[in-house]
Amino acid sequence: MSFRTLLPRTLLVLAHLAGGAACAQGSGPTSQSVPIGYVFGFERVKLPGNETMGLAGASLLFDIDGRWAFGPAVYGAATGQRGGLFVGGVEVQRAWEVGRGWWAITGLYAGGGGGAAAPVGSGLMLRPALSLYKDVAPSVAVGLSWSSVRFPSGDIHSQQLGLTMAWRSHFLHLTGRGDPAAGREPAQATGLGLERMAATLTDDHFTDGSGRRIGLVGVRADRGSDTEGLRWGVEAAAAAKGDAAGYMEILGTAALRTRLAPRTLPSWRIGGRLSLGLGGGGAVPTGGGLLGKAGLTTDLSLARGWTLGADAGLVRADGSFKARFAQVHLGIDLEPAPGAPERPEAEPVRTEWVAVLQHHGALPRADGSNRSLDTIGLKLERYLGPNLYLSGQAHSAFAGRAGAFSVGLFGLGMATSAREPWRVGAELLVGAAGGGGVQTGGGALAQAVGWAALSTSARSEWRLGIGQAKPLHGRAGSAVVELAWSRNFGMNGT
Repeated sequence: MSFRTLLPRTLLVLAHLAGGAACAQGSGPTSQSVPIGYVFGFERVKLPGNETMGLAGASLLFDIDGRWAFGPAVYGAATGQRGGLFVGGVEVQRAWEVGRGWWAITGLYAGGGGGAAAPVGSGLMLRPALSLYKDVAPSVAVGLSWSSVRFPSGDIHSQQLGLTMAWRSHFLHLTGRGDPAAGREPAQATGLGLERMAATLTDDHFTDGSGRRIGLVGVRADRGSDTEGLRWGVEAAAAAKGDAAGYMEILGTAALRTRLAPRTLPSWRIGGRLSLGLGGGGAVPTGGGLLGKAGLTTDLSLARGWTLGADAGLVRADGSFKARFAQVHLGIDLEPAPGAPERPEAEPVRTEWVAVLQHHGALPRADGSNRSLDTIGLKLERYLGPNLYLSGQAHSAFAGRAGAFSVGLFGLGMATSAREPWRVGAELLVGAAGGGGVQTGGGALAQAVGWAALSTSARSEWRLGIGQAKPLHGRAGSAVVELAWSRNFGMNGT
């Protein structure tokens, strides 16, 4: 399928998703399940000078009509010498059944990013692909892919074969308010099944004798399992202090814990944690990008729904990067605790997925110039009440000759009632930014944005926002203008 066919159909998919939400809401209060697919892949991309880079990808795709699927995706360097290259964006796919248990998939990915001095230009990446899958289990398929990875404003233009795997699941969400039957919280977790979200602060102390230290800010989301004390999930962090602005890591994580004093402090747990994923950038020598962490973890529930904890251990990467790390984390429960009594009239909690384009005004560059740039990003917002919400955000540059520039933010927002066609809101966030030759000091960043929104259906809205982003270490701030599209879901509350 050609670019000319896929691009307009991508817009049709967006319109279908927005319109379909209104139909779902009109059917009355109920629990609804949307089929989703987790897609993982690996391929070897050719760079100039006969250099090769192993590129790993992960996509979360929402099924629309049994054939079309759409959702966020991220790609990152996993082997070679470009550890720290990350690209975030969106992907649309179309499926055809070509035989019993065999599927042909065409797809188009578009996103922004870069890193590790890779020749990505402004950062825009396009990846059309054709894959052939074979079902190997009721919810699992494996296959081969052919793709073309292109950075139109850079020097990477590569075609290659790859390996891919898809895992089918579902995204359970709630509609309606206060309905004793349909609005009741289901026994299983809603959304992606993640039961807890935590903000993290981490200090990495290099063990190479240099005395170098970097501070990271990040977020972790995890869930429990059938094994007592075992939790698993994902975490991401970026440099906000030290001389590593632009460093970023995305990891899968698992922790096995046990109660230390079950009688006197039943909520105090201690155990071990392992994390594995990709990291790099900010002149941190992570080689191809593969990175792992191992250490001890402990946490204590101080109040209902809130957890305070700490981790300590070692970091190792594919390159020469070795460090000791210490971390503190503050978590909030997103789902009722296992075994909690059912509350028949619990209100669904509003949760929003927001796709966003941002334009940043003149930003200081390493060459002494000041130039604007554009980013593509994703926001996840969880309401704590009718008007207050938590927001986690990730953005990557795709225009403005700053391909490796990325931003990660976490904070609070306020918004007017969601029951009117028009809404206004504001958010204040802190986090980290860097890369692409953009001068952000140590990386720590604060951003304030006010926005206005118009609902196009009961479940979606368009937003226009304006604000300012400012590094916390003496650099001048820049104006931010954003255009966003949001899709809201009802989730279990605590």
